[in-house]
Amino acid sequence: MKALKVIGIALLSIVVIVAILAFTLPTEFGVERSTTIKAPKALVKDQIVYFENMNNWSPWSKLDPDMEQRVEGEDGTVGAKMFWDGNEKAGKGVQEIKKIEENRIETHIKFIKPFESEATSYHILNKQDTGLQVTWGFKSEMPRPFNVLSLFMDMEKNIAKDYDKGLESLKKISESKAEESAQSKYEVEEIDYPAQKFLTYREEVPFDGMQAFYTKHLGAIYQFIGKSQEMQPAGQPCGIYYTWNESEQIADMAGAVPFKADGKVTNTGNYTVEEFSGKAYKIAYRGSYDNLGEAHIAMEDYLRNNNISMNNVAMEQYQTDPSTQPDTAKWLTNIYYFPQD
Repeated sequence: MKALKVIGIALLSIVVIVAILAFTLPTEFGVERSTTIKAPKALVKDQIVYFENMNNWSPWSKLDPDMEQRVEGEDGTVGAKMFWDGNEKAGKGVQEIKKIEENRIETHIKFIKPFESEATSYHILNKQDTGLQVTWGFKSEMPRPFNVLSLFMDMEKNIAKDYDKGLESLKKISESKAEESAQSKYEVEEIDYPAQKFLTYREEVPFDGMQAFYTKHLGAIYQFIGKSQEMQPAGQPCGIYYTWNESEQIADMAGAVPFKADGKVTNTGNYTVEEFSGKAYKIAYRGSYDNLGEAHIAMEDYLRNNNISMNNVAMEQYQTDPSTQPDTAKWLTNIYYFPQD
């Protein structure tokens, strides 16, 4: 009898301790992991928002190669559902797209097997200087008294490992697709660039000050050449880039205007004469200036893949005057890179 009394007191003590823990420990838990992806946001977003694409990088899709899946509704839209039924590791459940915003995608997940639970999963996309920061997270509830199990099960740590694996796969797939897309979209030509002199004004310019820099100096250079007795304009205006510093958001650059002269030019005012000639690599880019970076990435990928060393100078020649052509799709910009001698 005394032994039973001791056991009863012990069991009661355990129940009391569990009850206290259940009401003091949190019932909500979650995980967030992040990575930086060097790919356009739209491309990365497509890998996340479509269930078909998600299967290519999700760590759980690999748990059961024979897992049954079906999509209900239009994939990639709010309200679309993906049902899965797999082995013991993959389990069974349904995931529904609840929210698609500019920088956030949110889904609701209902697990049926091996145990019933629900969670909210989300992806946040933020542009950074070094690329696109992608954060993958989830939040879930563990009702009392089951929340006491969190003391003995490190669920957050285990899920974090899976999220890291998934983000690593998402990064690899997205960056590979971005490189393939850029190279296929833009044709790189090897040309013989004819000798050409430019009158230039050079300084370090913040990224957000480039338009003002061009507006101020390109017109002034044309005016100077127009008043000169030694030079005549010989083409469309250019931007010459010597260095491009993403971390500090500043570029060492020049506004430049090609010119011709019958003899030696003795008066260049506050400007400097630059000359380019010989072998060059060219992309004829059509479109808004906002997407010129894609063409530069394609050029750099082409040069790197073909082991071509450059002299770090890039030139853009703006063939179309935006003031006379409002359709940005018709704007032509010739991009030139010059290899080392």
